[in-house]
Amino acid sequence: MAANPAYMGSRTGGPGDEPWAGWWRVVILGTGYLGIQVVWTLYNAYLPNFYGQYLASNFLIGLIMILDNVAAATIQPYFGALSDRVSTHLGRRMPFIFIGVPLTALGLVLIPREHSLAFLLLATVIMNVGISVYSSPAVALMPDVTPPDKRARANGIIMLMGGLGAILAIFVLSPSFDRGRTLPFDQAALVVLASLALVALLVPERRLARFAGSEGDEPAAVPAGDGAPAQRGHLLVALRAVARSSDRRAFWLLLAALAWVAAVNGAQNMFTRYGTEALGLSQVQATFMLGYFAGPFILLSIPAGILGDRIGRLLATRLGSAGIVLAFFALALQPPGALVPVLFAVAGLCWALLMTNAYPILVNLAPPGTLGTYTGLWNLAIAVAGLISPPLYGAVVDLLGWAAFFPVGLVFLVLGTWFILRVRGAGGTAS
Repeated sequence: MAANPAYMGSRTGGPGDEPWAGWWRVVILGTGYLGIQVVWTLYNAYLPNFYGQYLASNFLIGLIMILDNVAAATIQPYFGALSDRVSTHLGRRMPFIFIGVPLTALGLVLIPREHSLAFLLLATVIMNVGISVYSSPAVALMPDVTPPDKRARANGIIMLMGGLGAILAIFVLSPSFDRGRTLPFDQAALVVLASLALVALLVPERRLARFAGSEGDEPAAVPAGDGAPAQRGHLLVALRAVARSSDRRAFWLLLAALAWVAAVNGAQNMFTRYGTEALGLSQVQATFMLGYFAGPFILLSIPAGILGDRIGRLLATRLGSAGIVLAFFALALQPPGALVPVLFAVAGLCWALLMTNAYPILVNLAPPGTLGTYTGLWNLAIAVAGLISPPLYGAVVDLLGWAAFFPVGLVFLVLGTWFILRVRGAGGTAS
């Protein structure tokens, strides 16, 4: 991807040229990710126990908790790739955001008002369809409007905003559950709608994308892999090109992301149930415990991007992967209760180092015009991880008891570390 002299804030002198829009617009984009993380934090914290009112099997609850990942594996990557192929007066990504956010808000409002298993399932499906329509296009907006050399730090800001969303859900919205079970979800609906308003009003997608040089206005065929033709916006073609390419960096990186997220997503999905049944915590206390992971994640998100720019994104990702393996290993030994928050904090710090740098590696490997498609591949890997991990966590706990909870995640994390070590010779923007 060619460098643009205006990236450094200078004017090129051509008509319409202007300095890069700056970090404040990345923060505005981050409010969208903040809203997404508010939704998933409440979803993971409360949905297992909501379904526990109707179901006794942890396996069945875990199976239902993968509905979001079924949607993410089918709907989400499709709309990410589709957004590469459309061109409207709003831009490529914004139409999907305008459709998906209101649907998500509707599902959030309906979930805590459930009065039967069928109603709860319907509300869950509405919310998952809505968030899957807009997640990939919304995430792709960041690399769309950000020069490649700034994407690690920009992603650090996005991760920071996502962490703030988790903190907001845990420490501000969740306590209102004790005053009324609908309150956290109604407030979350307002948060995602407010983020839509901010992005729509303050991020002119078409102008900023043209300036960053990320996208043209019309769909076009681009080369991928070993010269095989790949049409922008066709997910399966891109996936096949990545799998068959002699350059295996993207392939191993996607497998690593799958393994990492399988470990952490499964633990987060089932942790409130683990906390209430194994640790004797209340619902709110168990939700608060997740804050020890989210808080350090927030603190290191931007420094992790800066560190990745300095020492190399690949090295930073490997360090984060190794560190979270050690944290899960210590948790699997069932340490004294006072050490659990400390280990959660270490895991959160390492997770920030890992995830802040991994996504920019992938999108900087993407052929021109395929940022939405490669974001879809990233989200597909994450979705497959989510399909695997909650029912597996639940099944292992049903068979072996809660002592097996963290060892499941440890196995996935070791695999992820092995995969990222296979990413060799990542130079340039990929490093």
